[in-house]
Amino acid sequence: MKMDVWMDAVDQRVGVLERADSMALTFTYAPDAPQTSPISLSLPVRPAPYLDADCRGYFENLLFEGPQLDRALDTYRLNRGDTGALLYHLGADCPGAISITPEGRGPGKRPGIFPDDYDRIDDERMLEIVQSLHLERRLPQAERDPSPLAGVQGKIALLYHDQRYYLPKPDSRAPTTHILKVSPARDPHLTEAETALLAIATSCGIHTTRFVPKTFKVRGLTIKAILLERFDRDVKGGHVRRIHTEDFCQALGLPPSLKYQRHAVLPEHQFSAKAVGTIAAKTSTPGLFVQTFLDHTLYNILVGNTDNHGKNGTILHGAGGTELAPLYDVVPVFTDTTVTHRLAFDIGTAHYVEDIQPADLVAMMRDIGFIRPRFDKRLEKKLRHLVSTISNEADARLAKGLADALAAQMGEVATALGLDLGVPERDYFPRVTRDESRAPGGWEQLS
Repeated sequence: MKMDVWMDAVDQRVGVLERADSMALTFTYAPDAPQTSPISLSLPVRPAPYLDADCRGYFENLLFEGPQLDRALDTYRLNRGDTGALLYHLGADCPGAISITPEGRGPGKRPGIFPDDYDRIDDERMLEIVQSLHLERRLPQAERDPSPLAGVQGKIALLYHDQRYYLPKPDSRAPTTHILKVSPARDPHLTEAETALLAIATSCGIHTTRFVPKTFKVRGLTIKAILLERFDRDVKGGHVRRIHTEDFCQALGLPPSLKYQRHAVLPEHQFSAKAVGTIAAKTSTPGLFVQTFLDHTLYNILVGNTDNHGKNGTILHGAGGTELAPLYDVVPVFTDTTVTHRLAFDIGTAHYVEDIQPADLVAMMRDIGFIRPRFDKRLEKKLRHLVSTISNEADARLAKGLADALAAQMGEVATALGLDLGVPERDYFPRVTRDESRAPGGWEQLS
């Protein structure tokens, strides 16, 4: 089974993916593939083919859980581990700029032209979509999914222009420009929290993806959402083009099952701070990459987003070179008592926020690529700035319960570091310590 591998806006295929009868994969770059345009940092351009072990770390990450995958498994009676066969049927619409199609069929994607390649979603249909995403966490039964998305469902990819929503026309193969995430009925303020945390991050001087809060009135319901501009798109004069990206797992050659460091067995094959350092060394500006990654990490720690795993970080391969994508997907995971609060990757020897000491931050900085890492006045000043900005904006942007929760989280970080970071005193929040049982009393709701 042979498949052609394409990149959006590139006329010639970039390589060939083969699936053997044993389900093993082989990937070979096309003879004219430019050395500067690999599909992944884990798969540099070379004449020799890449064998199964190298292929799976990249290509398995192109398959997202969801209705399309389930239909392919049922329709073609495939094994979930048969990555090649699944890509044969689904690869034309895999995420990002890459598409994989049966040999000789041509690219699965192409740049779009607005408005020619798009259909407007009328207001009534848009409300039906939002209601279904809010109540059912999926699109309406008859609705076509224009671009499957990773992660927890409850979102749709679309094009947004002049306060109106559009979908690519069927068979147009055109890109979307935005992602609309809708708060679930069980947590109706979820996107409000994400909106606020992205806004606060921007005030902290951190480059985030662009976003707009949205409110929909649907049959007596008030539904909150956030509209996120896709950073992996280039839109100029009505022409919409995909920018090639990959997540940390792909760049490291790790399967999606190893997106958390705690799931790894082999130290040399895991998502970790040291692994991020190997990625940074391959980017266009390693110094900027590691400084930005440190800023993202410190902010995530302070706001309790411990789900910054290997598939929640993105590398952009754009015209300006290879760089870390803006911050996105920031959620106060520490307030959810149903999930683990263990760090997605260890900070030094620390597995939990409560255990992070100055030496652990220094170790992480060394691992990601700082030449002379040290816990000095400059780093302490950065932490104070982050805490001060988060605290000052919390009341204006957050519900009181969540503002109290963030103060508790930042206080825990300050205690672990042995520093007075100027965290203001607020009402008690029953923060879970590590993964112990929730403390009695306190605020039960964050809104």
